[in-house]
Amino acid sequence: MKKQSHLNSRLKPFTYQNLILALFLLFYTNVIFSKTISVCTECTISSVRNAIAIAQNGDTIRIRSANYKEGFLPITKSISIIGEKGVVIDGLKEKHVFGVYADSVRLENLKVIGSGISDLTEFAGVYAEKVKGCHFENLSLEDNVYGFYLSETNNCAIKNSSSIGNAENEVLGGNGIHLWSSNDNTITGNHLERHRDGIYLEFSERLKIEANEAKENIRYGMHFMFSSHNHFTKNIFNNNSAGVAVMYSKDIIMTENTFIENWGESSNGILLKDIADSTLSNNLFEGNTIGVFADGITNLKFLNNDFLNNGWGLKILGNTDYNTIIDNNFKNNVFDISTNTKSTTNEFYNNYWDRYQGYDLDKDLVGDVPHKTIHFFGYWIAVYPFLMVLYESPVVLFLQGIEKAFPIVTPIEFEDKHPRMKERI
Repeated sequence: MKKQSHLNSRLKPFTYQNLILALFLLFYTNVIFSKTISVCTECTISSVRNAIAIAQNGDTIRIRSANYKEGFLPITKSISIIGEKGVVIDGLKEKHVFGVYADSVRLENLKVIGSGISDLTEFAGVYAEKVKGCHFENLSLEDNVYGFYLSETNNCAIKNSSSIGNAENEVLGGNGIHLWSSNDNTITGNHLERHRDGIYLEFSERLKIEANEAKENIRYGMHFMFSSHNHFTKNIFNNNSAGVAVMYSKDIIMTENTFIENWGESSNGILLKDIADSTLSNNLFEGNTIGVFADGITNLKFLNNDFLNNGWGLKILGNTDYNTIIDNNFKNNVFDISTNTKSTTNEFYNNYWDRYQGYDLDKDLVGDVPHKTIHFFGYWIAVYPFLMVLYESPVVLFLQGIEKAFPIVTPIEFEDKHPRMKERI
């Protein structure tokens, strides 16, 4: 027994060393033996398709400047494809241009054009499905129905890229960046134009959406539904048909975004539909038909926003409750606040209103009398929109004069009891 025990003690160090060596070889073989594959029109490998076929996990394909007419390129290995300036990958209108079906795929410095067009399939310039760790950077996408389409992805990134769509209407057009059931992804520094929606999210959570620009899209600059716990900041939504729509979600942080010139019969800077427990702070709403349209929102905070030169600054429906509107600036809007109800549980205080005609005897820069945020005509327009044809007519001016003498005709609960005398800077 002593001899056997002595033998075991001598074998243990040898066993542990071999185990460590085996683990090292298992996890680092790909790194040690990864290679770089060069592609150019004069090279031994002259097509991206052939390079993908011979590549192994961990390899990098480097593409020299040229136009590569490839058709559909499926990727089922964890590889990187990096182009130099002037590389164009043409999908020849077949299917997706790139189809990513492996983890940790990297595409960088490529122009991607010519996805397929179909009534049944959502073809994209870059399509990724059921993967994690994908990384798409400095890509220029043109003439694709969808730009980037990520389905059931995790921990992926779309960075510093652009997608210029070919959408002619909502039915035939696709989205610039489309995420479905994709969590913990990053979308930063991208430009989206001429799509149905610039960015579309559904059933996607814990996303970082920062410093993107969506302009001149047929429907929304950004549109998401059933996508909670998301943060979007420093984005610009400019001249889209209907601005931004955030629907059926909670715990959304919206900060330092710009919503400008989203103008049309039913255009909003942002539509909030059935949203709860969220914050809008330090945003600019300027030149929109409606700055913010609030329908069924609960427990939202509007902090330090600027509502400038809109038709309606903030339109609040009667099913909107227990929200706070604090320290915002309302300037040069046709109507600062509009509603279709005479009572509210929402609170307004410490906002600046350029129409405020009160006084500040104690010089504390807070008005001594409340400001009525909704005026007679603004209320009736919300209830009966067709009355807008009477705006600034003699009869309306007469009624506004009566309102000053008898303010009971307006919804008295919509008051800012502590209005600012000077705008927040």
